[in-house]
Amino acid sequence: MKALPRIALLACFSILFLVGCDANTNAIPGPPFAYDDFGTELMASDLLGPKGTNTQVIARFGSTKSTPPPEGPDVRYVSVGQAMNHLRRSVRKMPRTPENEPLHKRLSATYSRLYYQYSSTRDSFLSAPSGSYGRGGMNRALMMPPMPPSI
Repeated sequence: MKALPRIALLACFSILFLVGCDANTNAIPGPPFAYDDFGTELMASDLLGPKGTNTQVIARFGSTKSTPPPEGPDVRYVSVGQAMNHLRRSVRKMPRTPENEPLHKRLSATYSRLYYQYSSTRDSFLSAPSGSYGRGGMNRALMMPPMPPSI
């Protein structure tokens, strides 16, 4: 009889742990991005890999996975910081011509959506007190560096 509460408690913690291990736990809210939101295939292939038929991109605070799963929908996972740096580099390399203006606006809209989530997460991360003080402490602002608010 004494083992039953321990088993129930262990089962609850196991379920909570498994729910927390989902790949989309740290994904930014809202609908997933389209592959074209990160530029043309030539621009985005180094970050996202080759474009599929209906490729969706999920931005998250985690690692980048540019290879699609063998079965199921074509979903790519991209780190928010890497995606923002990629968008900034792409816009800098792109010539400012009237033909590129719609692409520039699309990349800017993607960047602003990512920036809102990145800045709010960074602000909350830096506002909490640090666990380590003194000489061995790490500068937490270096873990999530500031990003410009627009491209």
